[in-house]
Amino acid sequence: MLEKIWPFARFGRNKFRKALDEALEKAFEGADFEPNTELVEEEGRYLLRTELPGLDKKDVQVYLEGPFLIIEAERKEEQRKRHLSEIYYGRIYRSIPLPADAQPEGIQARLKRGVLEVEIPRTPSPGPARRSIAIEG
Repeated sequence: MLEKIWPFARFGRNKFRKALDEALEKAFEGADFEPNTELVEEEGRYLLRTELPGLDKKDVQVYLEGPFLIIEAERKEEQRKRHLSEIYYGRIYRSIPLPADAQPEGIQARLKRGVLEVEIPRTPSPGPARRSIAIEG
């Protein structure tokens, strides 16, 4: 019955997954890996966090290119006899547009326990754009 609904059932789940993984790997061969990233707004700053497990700071570059913050890295493949490999090797690239009130001059970055943290200072807001005016009379 399952074969009528799901024609790949006779191959088994593991064989199908392996075939799918191989097909996707070939389709995206040479593509850059985009690491998981979050940008949060805090008092007076933005905090950008990017997961870069297993990389040292010598392997990572952070720089500004126009209105974008660029994160580049490379994980070099270790020559070993593998039985299973789900770790990405190759170029890692992420381009994040800076918010309008970001101050590029004071950006600081640090890599700790596989997480890159980039502090981006914010321009202080000029205050509320709306102001009440008393009515006389």
